[in-house]
Amino acid sequence: MRNIYGLLALLLGSGGIYTILNDYSPAVCLLLMLGMGISVYKGQLPQQEVRKLDLSQLAAEQADTALADWEKARGDYQRIEEARRKIRDSQLSRQLGLMQQESARLLNYVEKHPERIAAAGRFIHYYQDRAASLSEQYSELEETKLETEQVRQVKARLKETIVSFDEAYSAEFTKIINSQLLDMDAELTVMQQSLEAEGISNNQQGSTAEAVELNAAKAPQATGIGRKKRPRRGAVTKVGGQETAPFKEKITTPDNLRSSVLFQKVIMSGLAIVLGTFGVHKFFQGKTKWGMAYLFLFWTMIPTLVSIVEGIRYLFMPVDDFYNQYYR
Repeated sequence: MRNIYGLLALLLGSGGIYTILNDYSPAVCLLLMLGMGISVYKGQLPQQEVRKLDLSQLAAEQADTALADWEKARGDYQRIEEARRKIRDSQLSRQLGLMQQESARLLNYVEKHPERIAAAGRFIHYYQDRAASLSEQYSELEETKLETEQVRQVKARLKETIVSFDEAYSAEFTKIINSQLLDMDAELTVMQQSLEAEGISNNQQGSTAEAVELNAAKAPQATGIGRKKRPRRGAVTKVGGQETAPFKEKITTPDNLRSSVLFQKVIMSGLAIVLGTFGVHKFFQGKTKWGMAYLFLFWTMIPTLVSIVEGIRYLFMPVDDFYNQYYR
């Protein structure tokens, strides 16, 4: 919906400028500008994505529980995302972004397999729930702008705890996948037994399995010499006794959001180029103070020049960078 509001604001704002330049009725211009303002206001509000689960294969009681867990998981995901965008600590924000990617993969998986939501119970009710609460607490502490020793210690502990959840996220997703693999293996075993009972056997499969086992036996044993352990994401490593920068991994745009991010890139670029003189693109981003500054200085033409540059930058910015910096 945010992209729709952005497009509507762009069209109404452009129409308002057109009416001013062509001496249309002031009432028409005022109406268009009012519509643009409402669209911008609606667009900068937090949006809750509406998604439906196919629970037709579950019993009524299981379906109700699965739906409640799903809604909680989506809500906590949104809480973490909002906190992540407020947190000024770049390392923690990046770490939360990586965790959100893992969470998105898990949620997309259980959306396609609602019967697995129960297996994700610990992730939903403990790890993601705690990550959301801790992220919000860290953001609130940052907003106080207090730098006392106690505040720094609490922030450090919060950060350390949140970072440690990264491995837990991956472990929980692995458990859910392994659970499905076990079910698939059991089903295949039953099918194979049925085929054997009918006198049908897969000799080729047996030969292939024997060949794999033989090759594995001939293969040299790994000694671990010369292998480097990949540092944990967000961890601080030491080289020559000195601490190095934390291990970083690029945050990529989730596949299910890529089209929405591309659309918002175009909308933001259009708002900046066409209506940036009045700070409309800043209001749309939720940066009210910057929007007011543009609006207050619009007569100097400085906001016009700056917003045109910003609009071009938005348009040609890589999708992943736009997602991390501006997508809401």
